[in-house]
Amino acid sequence: MLRIYSNKIVLRDSMDKGYIDIEGNRITDVVLGEKPEGDYIDMSGKYVLPGLINIHSLDFVKEISSKYIKFFTEEKAFYQVEKLLAESGITTVFHTFTLDKFSEDRDLEEVIEKLTYVKSYRKRKFLIDHKVHLKFKLGDVNLNKRLKALFDAECVDFVTCTGYNSDIIEEYQEQYYSQYLQDRFEIDEELAGRISERLKELREESALDELSYKIKFAKSRKIPFAVSKCELVEKLRETYKIGIDLLVDPRNPKSMEYISCNNLSASIDVECLVAENSSIDFVDEMAEDNINILSASKRSRDILEYVFNLEGNIGLPKAVRLASYNPAMALGMYEKGEIAPGKEADIIVVDIFEDLPINIMTISDGKIIVKYNYN
Repeated sequence: MLRIYSNKIVLRDSMDKGYIDIEGNRITDVVLGEKPEGDYIDMSGKYVLPGLINIHSLDFVKEISSKYIKFFTEEKAFYQVEKLLAESGITTVFHTFTLDKFSEDRDLEEVIEKLTYVKSYRKRKFLIDHKVHLKFKLGDVNLNKRLKALFDAECVDFVTCTGYNSDIIEEYQEQYYSQYLQDRFEIDEELAGRISERLKELREESALDELSYKIKFAKSRKIPFAVSKCELVEKLRETYKIGIDLLVDPRNPKSMEYISCNNLSASIDVECLVAENSSIDFVDEMAEDNINILSASKRSRDILEYVFNLEGNIGLPKAVRLASYNPAMALGMYEKGEIAPGKEADIIVVDIFEDLPINIMTISDGKIIVKYNYN
């Protein structure tokens, strides 16, 4: 059995002193207000948190796209990424692949092989829990077939639709097509514009029908589904009576208002917190629970620092929930995300050094995989 004591255990809604018992890969007990007897790891003065969950990481994709990868095997690159994540306090990571880009130079069998490799890594070697997050756009028939094949291959854990395919190209085509209608049929600009607009609406209706099918198929496989545009959520509810509970990276006030009125979960990338040109105060939205998930696409290691930066604005328990309990609940990982009896033993210990949070221990699936500077 593994037993850890701290006077700063961060629970779902509070912070308290006490100790945590771990047997196998589960937390078996959390005893508050007491010091344990016998052998235990004393983490007095240090914060004990649930392991962090990043639902949108490009760390591995960037690594295998690097020109330096040719000097190493892909497995070596993957291990390097995993080690950095574990040291940063990440115990569950969703590696994000954009389906059209990832499929460009790979046939379907290779795509399935690559995603299965990522998803099953923890079963072969042990550090943290790896999952696959797939992003796609509507409107590409070839990608439709591939997405269904990936669902069938059970190599996807989470899916996000990011809108319609090639919006900029379609805008250009519509302008060109409108001019063609005027010249070919000798109609005025207004009528040609109305025809073009109706064709666009028909394409969007067709794409929406396609999306509803994908969502139903994903739900039948118990794969969480998210979108990045509130307009899609609205249309799906009105036309197909399908609910979407998670909005990824909302970037405008209209989206924030829709989230607030419809009680959705919403994630935001840490880069948005420092964006100077944003029309949204994301910290205020976090305080109001409109933004309740924090992710990091480019630098997973930044999540821990931003969680502690938010402590003064929203309190540490709430800030920790942004990267642990909330993403776990949103994606159906009900055994993860908090320090409580029966939960998976994914725990990190954080010390503060010159005002910076430093992860000094990571426990993943009940095993200590990172440990620095403790007795």
